[in-house]
Amino acid sequence: MTVRAKLFSLPRKAGLTAEQIHMYSQERMMNFRWISRIMATYSLHTLNHTDLASLDVAAELSELSQFANIAYSPLPYIFDNLDLLMEADFPLEGYDALQGTVLVSAIRGKVANLGAYVAYRPATRQLVVGISGTSNVSQALQDLGTLKHKHPAGGGCAVHAGFWKMYKGIEPEVIGAVKKGLCDHDVTELVLTGHSLGGALCYLLAIDLLVPGGLELPTGLALKLAAFGSPRCGNARMLRMWINLIEKYRAQNGEESLKEYSVKAYNDGVPSLPPKAFGFRHFALNPLYLMEGHLYHTPSSEAEFCLFHISTEDREMGETPLHPLGGHNYYLRDLERFVRRMEWIANLMAKNNGLGWEDQYRAKVARRERGWNKKSAETPMAADNSFGQ
Repeated sequence: MTVRAKLFSLPRKAGLTAEQIHMYSQERMMNFRWISRIMATYSLHTLNHTDLASLDVAAELSELSQFANIAYSPLPYIFDNLDLLMEADFPLEGYDALQGTVLVSAIRGKVANLGAYVAYRPATRQLVVGISGTSNVSQALQDLGTLKHKHPAGGGCAVHAGFWKMYKGIEPEVIGAVKKGLCDHDVTELVLTGHSLGGALCYLLAIDLLVPGGLELPTGLALKLAAFGSPRCGNARMLRMWINLIEKYRAQNGEESLKEYSVKAYNDGVPSLPPKAFGFRHFALNPLYLMEGHLYHTPSSEAEFCLFHISTEDREMGETPLHPLGGHNYYLRDLERFVRRMEWIANLMAKNNGLGWEDQYRAKVARRERGWNKKSAETPMAADNSFGQ
């Protein structure tokens, strides 16, 4: 059954708006909702309004998610065409945090062609490292393994072997670009961000930056890590080492010098992988949980859980969510839409030798994203978690 057929065959219940029906009909990427149903477990701890993250934290993560998402795109094309791509209906519509950002280096890994970049935000004096999530078959094959690799730090530390291979494929160029960025720009904060696999590799990079003998970061430099929908990537001893490195860095540079944000989302199965039973752990002690557009702090005792119940009263008080079905590609913004629009541009540019494609692109967006099938407006869809992959 096609996605569109499945949409309109679902039972009529109070559920999605016509706009949401159309949005989900456009899905082409894997959202891992089925993995969530099979692998993810609910915490017994119920979240409520007292657990809500501050508006400042939500706004900051909304900005950083923009930098995580563009790691999936062809670089440096993005940075060379920011003004055009940020126009209405273009892929970076609403990606206001990118304004004025300067590319330091675009990187393609030696293993599985993994993408990454380093860029500088003059307005915030941040040097940003963005690492792509899984975007091709070779990377997916590296993801699938559950073997561990001994980490050079020793002490029994071990890391997911496939993740380690892909990280080592980008490490020299990323470290070199970070050094260049720190040298060439007035940097007060180093930000590491990534979605999915990219978030896991940001942790490996952060460890490399902080271990003795690693890159000597300038004294007082703030370090921030923002991971969205990341899988587990190391064992319990790696987790302990990470905690020790955090404590040491904060002791030397101040309590606010290192901030860690790891966000899990409702119905996203990726954070439940690889299974905890195989000896893997999440590194974040206090992950954030995203559901129906709201971010919640979760207690450290529940760090390995991937799903949480929200107080019924708090859910009823909330506004209509943009992405009620959750999934892997809706971390504070619609990654599906960004990737889809970038693909449309690439196809039209190839067809037109890079010239005169803009009007065709705008027409395609109008037709595909706003020319809603009348049936979608007439047939409400239930907010059924069985929809989509």
